[in-house]
Amino acid sequence: MSRFFFVDQLLNLGDSPWRAPSELIRHIRALRIEVGSEVVLLPHTGDGVAAELIENGDFLLKRVVDRPFLPLPNISIASAWPKGTRGDDLVRRATELGVQQLIPLSCERSVVGRNDLSPSKVKRWHKIANEVCQQCRRPDLPVLNGELSKIGQLATDFDDHLLICLSPGATPLKQVVMKSDKPILLIVGPEGGFSAAEEQQLAADGAVLAGIGQTILRIEAAGPTALAIASHCLSSE
Repeated sequence: MSRFFFVDQLLNLGDSPWRAPSELIRHIRALRIEVGSEVVLLPHTGDGVAAELIENGDFLLKRVVDRPFLPLPNISIASAWPKGTRGDDLVRRATELGVQQLIPLSCERSVVGRNDLSPSKVKRWHKIANEVCQQCRRPDLPVLNGELSKIGQLATDFDDHLLICLSPGATPLKQVVMKSDKPILLIVGPEGGFSAAEEQQLAADGAVLAGIGQTILRIEAAGPTALAIASHCLSSE
C-alpha cells in the first residue's frame, strides 16, 4: 500500500500544484519524505489523489486513485472510560489494532464518563486516530465520539452484533469468537466491575461472557487486548 496522508477536503486536479497545510508539511519533513516521491492524499471519505511532492511542501496533483482498502474484521469496543491520558492510550491502541467504533460507556461504577466527554478531548482523539492510521497504513478512520452510551442501549444500537462482555475467568474469548459469524461488540466495564443490575441487563440482552486471562486488566489494556485476540482468530480462519 502506498504511503498516504489524510486531508480535510476533496482535492481537485485543477488546483495543482496544491499547498499542504503546515501540520502535514511538518509530518512529511519528520518522515523525511523526499522531493519527487509520490504519495496518496486521502479525504476522510471517497477516492484519493496520487500526488508528487515538489519543493516547499507543494504537491503536484497527478490523478484520482481508488481509495485503499484494508480488510479488517468488524469489531467495535464499548468501554468504560479511563482517567486522564489513559484515554489517549485506549484510542491509540484500539485504532492501530483496527477497531471500527470506540464507544464511551456510562457505568454505575465509572470514575470518569458520567457525562458526555468534552469536545476538546474528542478533537484530540481524532487527531491521535489520524496520526495512528497514517503511521500503521490504515486507510479508514474509526468512529469516535464523546457521546456516552448506556448498558441498556447496546443491544438496540448493535442489534446485528455478537455482544461479548469481558470477564476474568470466563470462557476463553477465542472459543466464543470462533462460534459466530456476526460483527462483534466487545464490552469493557470499569475497574470496579459492572454492578449486579448491569450484569442482569447484559445477560437479558444476550451478551456472552468471555475471558482473556485470569488477571484483571486496566481499562485501556482490556479492550485492545481482546480486540487483538478476536482479530487474530477471525483473520486466521
